[in-house]
Amino acid sequence: MQKEFNDTGLCVPHRHYMVDISAKIEKISELVAKGKYFTINRPRQFGKTTTLSQLARQLNQRGDYLALSISFEGIDSETYQYQDRFIATFLDILAHEFDYLKLHELLKTA
Repeated sequence: MQKEFNDTGLCVPHRHYMVDISAKIEKISELVAKGKYFTINRPRQFGKTTTLSQLARQLNQRGDYLALSISFEGIDSETYQYQDRFIATFLDILAHEFDYLKLHELLKTA
């Protein structure tokens, strides 16, 4: 497959031309290892999604982290008003991500 320019979302290194962000990923990984918080705040098309995807891939390959991609965007505002409803929704989101990643052992109940 020939590489192409992508300006519509996540860049995949073997499919798209992209800037080498390995140094940036390494710096963020060091923050994670130290338990530090970090933010990624840039305008559209600056590589936020690609950076987080690459970071998750690197952390998951290490074996001592499990980076998940979840979003709270689809949760209605009423759900946030009730703790029990929010927790149930959050657990559903996690279960969906575990299923997607084929981490079925994490779905088992005690």
